[in-house]
Amino acid sequence: MIKTIGFGIGLVRFANAACTSGDGLEGVCRTRRECARIGGTGSGRCVNGIAVCCVVQKYCGDVTTSNSTYFANPNFPNLYNGGTICTFTIRKLSDDICQARIDFIAFTLAQPDANGLCATDGLTITGGASTVPTICGDNAGQHIYVDFNGNSTIQLNIFTGIAANSRVWNFKVSQIGCDCPTRAPSGCLMYYTTLMGTVRSFNYGTTGNAAMTRQLANQNYGVCIAMQPGYCSINWAQTAGDLYSFTVTGDSPTAVTTGTAGTNAVIGALCTTDFVVIPNPTFTGATPGAANVDRFCGNAFQPLTTNSKPFVLTVVNDANEVGDIGNRGFSLDFTQQRCNNVPVIG
Repeated sequence: MIKTIGFGIGLVRFANAACTSGDGLEGVCRTRRECARIGGTGSGRCVNGIAVCCVVQKYCGDVTTSNSTYFANPNFPNLYNGGTICTFTIRKLSDDICQARIDFIAFTLAQPDANGLCATDGLTITGGASTVPTICGDNAGQHIYVDFNGNSTIQLNIFTGIAANSRVWNFKVSQIGCDCPTRAPSGCLMYYTTLMGTVRSFNYGTTGNAAMTRQLANQNYGVCIAMQPGYCSINWAQTAGDLYSFTVTGDSPTAVTTGTAGTNAVIGALCTTDFVVIPNPTFTGATPGAANVDRFCGNAFQPLTTNSKPFVLTVVNDANEVGDIGNRGFSLDFTQQRCNNVPVIG
């Protein structure tokens, strides 16, 4: 949106462009008066000093109708003791807004119980087009997309127990237009647009959990990778240097520490409780995999390539983690591969 403001030297026009505040948060260039009207704080100047970088920070019970809004725990960055339900409402800016992206800048709640359930703390989201799983534990750096689905609001609810925990959160909320090229395809809870990157399950971590599992129960969602021009297939492999980067089913501590790479991988019909789905794979490891399989579980992941489009990985976890000791979920690296004899654009 273009703003016009008056000065003694005449009118000055400027766009509500993105900016970075003095404390590193992302904001929008606005006049000081407009920033105050929407409940924001001006931190640093932009547009040659005639506007401020307006950051909107919200807390429990608040509603946002502004783009690029932050939702944090009370007294952030201090820890939150809990014992209450904290709600935050995203109200879409206009009728041409179709989606919200929520970036977990900071996100630490209580770990799940021994069954993988978010019994003490958790984040739930209502009002979206599809069901968002309950999320708890450590999820800083993750993100999700939620469609408005004809509704005007999406509500975030964080419930916390009364026990002392190191709780802290700060989410960045961005609203995405229906015709925006960064809008995630329908059914994609996570969406990546890079040629290479890392996808992690919720609450994935390199340290264990006293309750014996980091993996969350009751998960069913899609992870999508935007296919770039000139690229026709995608490689998937465990994140290097981490023995636990694929521990999805079974007794992970025993299987991982006593096995060799790839020998604990389970595929196909044997994966019935917790698994990831990657369509039409071709295996690139030393040991060929069975044909016509798309489910992967166990305590290791065999590297593979797929040219099935769109590029999608689906996560499925059942209602509990009974019998799955020490699982941390997965951390998988992806790399898009160029098409044969097709020039790359850009």
